Amino acid sequence: MIKHLLKLAFAGLLFAHTSSFAEIQITEEMKSFTDKANKVEQWQLGTTKRFDTFEQFFLNAGGDAYYQTGYIFDIESEHWLSYEEAIKVAPDLNGVLSQQQLNINITTEELLAYTNIQVPANAHYVYLYFDTPTDPKDGTYLYSEGGAFTKLLIEANKRRKSAALTLQKHATIPWYLIEIPLIGFNPQ
Repeated sequence: MIKHLLKLAFAGLLFAHTSSFAEIQITEEMKSFTDKANKVEQWQLGTTKRFDTFEQFFLNAGGDAYYQTGYIFDIESEHWLSYEEAIKVAPDLNGVLSQQQLNINITTEELLAYTNIQVPANAHYVYLYFDTPTDPKDGTYLYSEGGAFTKLLIEANKRRKSAALTLQKHATIPWYLIEIPLIGFNPQ
């Protein structure tokens, strides 16, 4: 009987927590990255083509795969800048850079092939924003159906937009939105 009451209490708390997001209107921009959003943000697009290759790429290189965040890659020295190095290059990006260090050895050629992007010949750095994974059938974001993760998706979209608008001031740092289709995704 006590177990049953505890389950009901837990379910009530869970419902109260998730229903607090029910009043948030899910807009088209929250469901997927749109052409309308890109008119403002002006991202160049890349893709990892599959979620499992995105995840495995980082795991094989000794790191963890993070999305909804951005990193600066130094093309000339072929290394990911640490947070401290990146804010020296572009101090106003401090709010849109990942503080997770990517200790992944990769050549520029491998990175370009993995993300399916082309960079200008004169580029020294590139900014890569690994976007929220998307459903390959309709392009909608993971977590876009509402509920407890809605707030996280809203924050991620704000971060993405802020990164693009900030990078528009840095003509020397091209910025890329790396899309991650949920092909090969196995929920844990």
